[in-house]
Amino acid sequence: MNIYDVIVVGGGHAGCEAAHASARLGAKTLLITMKIDGIGQMSCNPAIGGIGKSHLAREVDALDGLMCKAADDASLQSRVLNSSKGAAVRATRIQTCRDEYKKAMQKDILNHENLTVLQSTVKSVKFSKNRAEGVVIETGDYIKSKCVVLTAGTFLDGVIHMGEKTFSAGRSGDRASVELEKYFKDSGFNIERLKTGTPPRIKTESINFDRLQKQDSDHPLPMLSYLNDHYGFSPSHIEKIPCYITHTSMHTHEIIESSKDKSPLFNGKIKSVGPRYCPSIEDKVYRFSDKSSHQVFLEPETSDNLEIYPNGLSTSLPLEVQEEFLQTISGLERCEITQPGYAIEYSYFDPRGLKSSLETKNIDSLFFAGQINGTTGYEEAAAQGIIAGINAARKSQGKSSWTPQRHESYIGVLIDDLITQGVTEPYRMFTSRAEYRLRLRDDNADIRLTKQGFEIGVVGEARYQSFCDKVDRINSEKTRLDKIKVEIESEDHELLKSKYGLHLSENKSYASLLKTSKIQYSDLMNLSNFGMTTNASVGHLVASDIRYAGYVAKQEKEIEQLKASYMTLIPENVDYADIKGLSNEAVERLNNARPESIGQASRISGINSSSVALIKIHLKKNKVI
Repeated sequence: MNIYDVIVVGGGHAGCEAAHASARLGAKTLLITMKIDGIGQMSCNPAIGGIGKSHLAREVDALDGLMCKAADDASLQSRVLNSSKGAAVRATRIQTCRDEYKKAMQKDILNHENLTVLQSTVKSVKFSKNRAEGVVIETGDYIKSKCVVLTAGTFLDGVIHMGEKTFSAGRSGDRASVELEKYFKDSGFNIERLKTGTPPRIKTESINFDRLQKQDSDHPLPMLSYLNDHYGFSPSHIEKIPCYITHTSMHTHEIIESSKDKSPLFNGKIKSVGPRYCPSIEDKVYRFSDKSSHQVFLEPETSDNLEIYPNGLSTSLPLEVQEEFLQTISGLERCEITQPGYAIEYSYFDPRGLKSSLETKNIDSLFFAGQINGTTGYEEAAAQGIIAGINAARKSQGKSSWTPQRHESYIGVLIDDLITQGVTEPYRMFTSRAEYRLRLRDDNADIRLTKQGFEIGVVGEARYQSFCDKVDRINSEKTRLDKIKVEIESEDHELLKSKYGLHLSENKSYASLLKTSKIQYSDLMNLSNFGMTTNASVGHLVASDIRYAGYVAKQEKEIEQLKASYMTLIPENVDYADIKGLSNEAVERLNNARPESIGQASRISGINSSSVALIKIHLKKNKVI
């Protein structure tokens, strides 16, 4: 019998990143998936990145993950969002060809050293003395392992709703994992239900694009992987396809409103909570009844451009109603549906039952990652997957766990939010969730994480050397710009006055000019003394580093002041009922969350500074600190 170090259950984004990370760390890894052809499947919108999400994706890439490289290989349209705003909230977004993306993911998964793939369904996880020791598959065979990572997505007892039709499925066309969900429920895990959905797909040829607003890729073409963005490697080339913007109308809303009793969202069939920031069209019409229209993005799904994804029109209404309201939207008057939209309810585990490593608190060597922890989105899933894979591999090798902290990564913010606060709706990442977002930009994730990834072994030597070369180029360019001056009596000063309103009272270095928000690195290139450089590709990073240096230094100081207190560990066996002065509500919340540190305790909803102070006093009194 084969015995593995790590078994990963599920071949979605969380499963792919978990299995690949585990294998990169040298662990003998088995990925079990219902369908090999479903590995890397983009079951909803085939796009990677966006506000908050590209920050997560690029952190996965900084740890040598798969997502960004696959997105660049499969790019149909690439844009930088919030380009007119500060660097902290800018984001890269790539619309991908779902077929090419899946092909790129499968190539890496199916051909990687230490990684075996098995097509099967997992019925249960084998436990012995509260420790996971393998899985039982549908044939009844028992496969042993030192650690198990569960990434079942929306497959745990998934139920699809479309009007009056309701049927069991993990996504349209795929079986739900009913037995596994029942197994965990019977094993005493805290399982709840959530809901998500997808819009109908539309035949491209049936759309009148002449009436719509066109949205091309940016130039130069943005890319997500740092290998392509800064190091000069070129991904495979696919002809770019534009997206288009249209809007719903009052007539659209009237049809949806009149069909309210046919919607599972309103007739009582769906009782679960869906994503607040990506609601269905019927939910939007109901909640925002004062709006006369809602924006819809028409986005290509593949390079052959046969189907369009109408982003913003997720629905669970009957097919005939979907057809009716779609044809009231500009450009879609004669549209044909190729696949109907639907809602899906699925089970998830309360993430407060997890450690920061994503190992479960009550079962040793069992890890959860992805939508089964109450999140939504490919990027959130991939971020959890890579951390679960890293920690499962390290656990199997007898090493301590590693998770980046919230002050140094969005991954840290994501995991800390999940395990301390839990979820009441599908969790989505936003830049506003990070307290230190000036230092957590989407353009510097490798600066923050790649060295750490190399030190723990998940980042390879070649990737690390490329990273070191990039750091050298950034530092070299900063030094060079600091030496070049704009003199008071010069044509360059006159240019700065006329074009940017800058009046210098003394000679200034090019580097100091970048501290002003009006001047970009590309503007410096137009000045007479700029000279020749091979570092132009990292110029925007040089500009951001210089511009935000003062703010980042201030944040660094705040972080250092908090670290000593917040990094204090809380023993697992602390009984919060023994801490005098804590309210019953605080005791209940703390016992549910079981925070690992003072910092985590402080971020639990309903735990105030007084409660944190009482915990500290208790720990000090008992000589823990």
